[in-house]
Amino acid sequence: MLPVHTEVKPNPLQDANLCSRVFFWWLNPLFKTGHKRRLEEDDMFSVLPEDRSKHLGEELQGYWDKEVLRARKDARKPSLTKAIIKCYWKSYVILGIFTLIEEGTRVVQPIFLGKIIDYFEKYDPDDSVALHTAYGYAAVLSVCTLILAILHHLYFYHVQCAGMRLRVAMCQ
Repeated sequence: MLPVHTEVKPNPLQDANLCSRVFFWWLNPLFKTGHKRRLEEDDMFSVLPEDRSKHLGEELQGYWDKEVLRARKDARKPSLTKAIIKCYWKSYVILGIFTLIEEGTRVVQPIFLGKIIDYFEKYDPDDSVALHTAYGYAAVLSVCTLILAILHHLYFYHVQCAGMRLRVAMCQ
């Protein structure tokens, strides 16, 4: 079996600022390497400390042990689902908030698009207030589109990470 390298390359996500995290700029060094040549295993970053199997396994094991004790006290079978929920509920609540904001933005977009269409249906070249209002609607629509693009990719990335953490914890 080949030796496992514990700290090959430090993960840039560990020290990334908010802007880098939101726009995934921390991945740029990997993209540059991949653009120049085919990526190899040595090009990959090390795993974040909080994503290591030892940490994730021990965390879930602690919740499982508590669930076994609670089940024994209540004279029932222990539930792995309950242990998983107690271990990961915070991250899923945050993902739920992401989803709520994303879906709320999806609902708001057609409303503002309808207001812009309404402006053109009732077009009056002398009504400058309506024109400025339409500009406002267009600005809000643009901001909604930007928020949607950013949130969708952040949400998808974090859902994948949450699934990976659960899978690693279960396999530990």
